[in-house]
Amino acid sequence: MSLPEEQRPAGAGDDGGRHATNLELFLDLVFVFAVTQVAGVLASDLTWAGFGRGLLLAWLVWWLWSQFTWLGTAVDLSGRSAAQFLVLATVPLALLMAVALPDAYGSTGVEFAGAYLAVNLWALGIQGRKLWGEPATRAAWLRYLPLAAVAPCVLFAGAFLDGSARTAVWAAVAVFNVGSALAAAGKGRKGTSAWTIDPRHFAERHALFVIISLGEALVAIGTSASGVELTPTIGRGLVVAVAMACVFWWTYFAYVPEAVEHTLRVAGPYERGRVARNLFTFGHFPIVFGLVLYAVAAKHAVAHPTEPLADGDLAALAGAVTLFVGGLAGLQFQAIRRVAPERVVVILAVVALVAALGSELSGIALIALIAVALAVQQTITLRSFDRRSAIEDEAEPGR
Repeated sequence: MSLPEEQRPAGAGDDGGRHATNLELFLDLVFVFAVTQVAGVLASDLTWAGFGRGLLLAWLVWWLWSQFTWLGTAVDLSGRSAAQFLVLATVPLALLMAVALPDAYGSTGVEFAGAYLAVNLWALGIQGRKLWGEPATRAAWLRYLPLAAVAPCVLFAGAFLDGSARTAVWAAVAVFNVGSALAAAGKGRKGTSAWTIDPRHFAERHALFVIISLGEALVAIGTSASGVELTPTIGRGLVVAVAMACVFWWTYFAYVPEAVEHTLRVAGPYERGRVARNLFTFGHFPIVFGLVLYAVAAKHAVAHPTEPLADGDLAALAGAVTLFVGGLAGLQFQAIRRVAPERVVVILAVVALVAALGSELSGIALIALIAVALAVQQTITLRSFDRRSAIEDEAEPGR
């Protein structure tokens, strides 16, 4: 039984969908730079404390990008709408935020947090301007707004603290972010809380951020190779490191974007907010952060292709595969309540390989072995997916 047309949240019943706009792609260029800055922060301090600080900055960047993605799926930013120019006005401050990011825990913390505050609240205002027009989306918006608006204010206040106090307050901001997302997908007293979500647009936007993260790996590898003499050894190292990035690309893009889009599309209009939050806002972050970690490890491996990786880089490499493959397993569980066992096996195998041979093998040799293991796992997973899809198509010939 479906809702009458006049009772549906805008966009909830659309079966076609639209693509990302040129404005969103332009805005993404800021986040390309921001991801590069995060990778630089991680590469400069590969300790557990440094990893934690880099993870927090990555989450804050991801959350701000997610804010624009939720905005863009509710508001059509093509054409010559007022919203288009309102979003365009955020680009300079968003770039300022990215520029200030490397020393956000130090001398540029106020600039980073101030720009972040302004952009975040401005984006919230643009989104609210659209969602206020319908009772269902207004209810969802009011559930989301309190913590979502408080979080960047707390971030700015924390910028006036020093050292571990600033880090602790900013970590609380991440908790506020999660809390606002959990509150946003609630149904309200009468089950009338819904979000305007275009499944095609939403899935495409997150796939594009995966491309951004893969692009950071390619830039890191290329920059590392161009910074030294291009010998045959360096060339072989570059090929191996890029091959691993290609395996990452194949592992995600073989079918994941279409699968998660389908899961979002078939969700009921009042369930799409929860599904979008779990599959995309929460579910994609481990995937993209894993790719950033790979960029850090690959950069150092290519620069010294015959030497073993340092302990920090080994941890980054193992973490990259764990987060990337584990993130895909999480998406699979959210979609079909099943996890492919070969994904668990490859995570355990890579962690064991890094622990046992990381200090013996060169970084490039280690990456080559991991790439082979991941390619084998993906081949098994993809064949299983194709078999299940064929069975489902036979069961539902008109699907």
